[in-house]
Amino acid sequence: MKNKDTLNENHRKWREENPETYKNGKLVKKYGITYIEYCELLRSQNGVCAICKQLERSTNHITGKCKQLAVDHDHKTGEVRGLLCDLCNRGIGHFNDDPK
Repeated sequence: MKNKDTLNENHRKWREENPETYKNGKLVKKYGITYIEYCELLRSQNGVCAICKQLERSTNHITGKCKQLAVDHDHKTGEVRGLLCDLCNRGIGHFNDDPK
C-alpha cells in the first residue's frame, strides 16, 4: 500500500505543477477538445455560461475554489455545444440534455 500512496502523491504533485497539461489530457480524452479550444470557447462566451450568461458561482466543496465552467456536449453525438455553469449543467441533465 505504501507504494500506491507514493504513486498517488507523485501524481498529485505532477498535476499541481502541470495544470494545463493535466486539463488538456482530460478534455481531449473526455470531449475531444484541447485546453486551448476550451479557452477559446470560454473567451467567445465572454467567460460566462452559455445558458444563463452568468459567471460560475459554485465552488468545489473540497478545495473551496470556484469551479470552472463545464463542457456541455450532446451525449449521442459527442458534439460540444458550449460551456455551462454548474447549476445550468445539472439543470440541463434534468431536462434530458435538451438545451432548449
